[in-house]
Amino acid sequence: MTWMKNIEEQENKDRYVASECLKWLMRKGTDLEITPTEITNHLDLNCSIINTKGKKVPFNVEIKERFKNKEQLKKYPNAELKEEKLERMKSETPEGTSLLYMVLLNKEKCLVFNISKLDFNKIEKRNWRIKRTQLNPNSDYVTVPTYFIPYSMADATMDCSNFFNQYELEIN
Repeated sequence: MTWMKNIEEQENKDRYVASECLKWLMRKGTDLEITPTEITNHLDLNCSIINTKGKKVPFNVEIKERFKNKEQLKKYPNAELKEEKLERMKSETPEGTSLLYMVLLNKEKCLVFNISKLDFNKIEKRNWRIKRTQLNPNSDYVTVPTYFIPYSMADATMDCSNFFNQYELEIN
């Protein structure tokens, strides 16, 4: 399997799990619409829901799956978000549309951050050295300005392990 195929598979899995999490998190509203974007888009899902007051509320979602061992979790209890990625996400989100950042952590926990409500002047930003393309084994490394959003700032947190298991059952 090529690394591009791996990226496509990763995107499909993340979108499935995120959609299931949204269905559970947004269960008080009605008419939840979830539309996956093109894989090359800077956002993963365009969504809307009718809230409990009867108002249609549009929102966009960016999803990242992260893996951290116990030591990494202790040392880095943050959702990393590259500054450039944040700017691209904002540029693709129309005025009046909320912007959510969803982190799927260790195939166990879903953390949702409402980017629209965060004050990035108060969030640590530093350079982060990472692979340019995570799923490409031949990728070079780059250093990029990145925000480290504390997990404690998540607007919602839930167990998502069942949704990963469901996805595996559905594709096999």
